[in-house]
Amino acid sequence: MIVSISRELGAGGLSVGEAVASALGAALLDERSIIQELSAREGLPAEFIAERIERPPSAGQQLIADLAAASAMIPFTLTWEQPETVIVEGVRALVLERAKAGHVVVIGHGGVSLLGWRPAGIPVLAVLLRAGKAWRIAQLARRFGIPAEEAQRRIERTDAARLRFQRHYFNSDLYDSRQYDLVLCSETLGLDTAIRIAVDAASRAAAVRV
Repeated sequence: MIVSISRELGAGGLSVGEAVASALGAALLDERSIIQELSAREGLPAEFIAERIERPPSAGQQLIADLAAASAMIPFTLTWEQPETVIVEGVRALVLERAKAGHVVVIGHGGVSLLGWRPAGIPVLAVLLRAGKAWRIAQLARRFGIPAEEAQRRIERTDAARLRFQRHYFNSDLYDSRQYDLVLCSETLGLDTAIRIAVDAASRAAAVRV
């Protein structure tokens, strides 16, 4: 089974993902592990992947990609892929590979949209974690020991990038609740309660689908 966790920055996605993975005995694919795996598989520097992961190409990068594709001296049967697309496809292949071997929890990267909605033969539990902006700023500032102003900048920049990423690669709205099985507000529930609900839902789904 795949447990796909989409999240707003500061809403507790990693905490929930770690708890669910532990409860299921599942592989956890968070940002750090995905970067390491893709770096080894694709031969790309980890720093290069980290700068582009869960982000759409900039206008300049897209223009360069379009020009390169238009002028490349390659047979028309081949498709020129920019590095960002290679990363997205690499994440999808990695998630599906792990899911065939057992349970896997993946955080971010387009949620069920990354998987082509619901892949045949592989059960998916799609979870979305949300919280109010002020609450997330306080959480992020405390976690990283940074001023609230810096936490706010990180949240605004990351939220905007994730929304654009979702639209650019999957033509979907990250916050459309219809694509999720479970939507949790970690601010209203409290993070501990949100974790318990997510773990319970994942455990029950895994038991039903064995």
